[in-house]
Amino acid sequence: MTLEQIFFASQIAAAIGIIGSLLFVGIQVRDGAKATRSATAQAVQDNYARWYLALANDDATTAVCLKGFSDMGSLTPQEKARFVCACMAFTSYTQNAYHQWRHGHLADQLWASWEALMMNLVNTPGGTAFWNERSYVFGGEFGAEVRALMAREPHPSAKGLGVVPLIYRTPEAAG
Repeated sequence: MTLEQIFFASQIAAAIGIIGSLLFVGIQVRDGAKATRSATAQAVQDNYARWYLALANDDATTAVCLKGFSDMGSLTPQEKARFVCACMAFTSYTQNAYHQWRHGHLADQLWASWEALMMNLVNTPGGTAFWNERSYVFGGEFGAEVRALMAREPHPSAKGLGVVPLIYRTPEAAG
């Protein structure tokens, strides 16, 4: 074997090593992206679960939310503050989920479930009043998404928190 042949053989071996390294790095990046999506999905799910559990474990807040989603105008100032806090938390979680979904960190099916629940809340009389009063906090793409949700016809059996009947506005009335 000549010196030139040894040189070419070493170059081929080096190229194979580089290709192998790139494949390994690609697999690691893909696995890291999967782990990131999984952690994001878990964090989003945990946020919602904590919100619902906190509501379920506090009879006073549950009562305020039921009253507020039915008619926000019927709330006392203290009740309204509690209702707005609960709605702001849920809407903030939904905004986070929306942005995670838009950036590809949350599966379509997970976003669809939280989108439906947001739709259920903003399509109650009190949810609509809350959104009309506080939507300025949630501008941009998310604000447009919520307005689009308000224009869609809700599922026939959908109810806010499972008990408050929804209202449906024509797309012209919602915009």
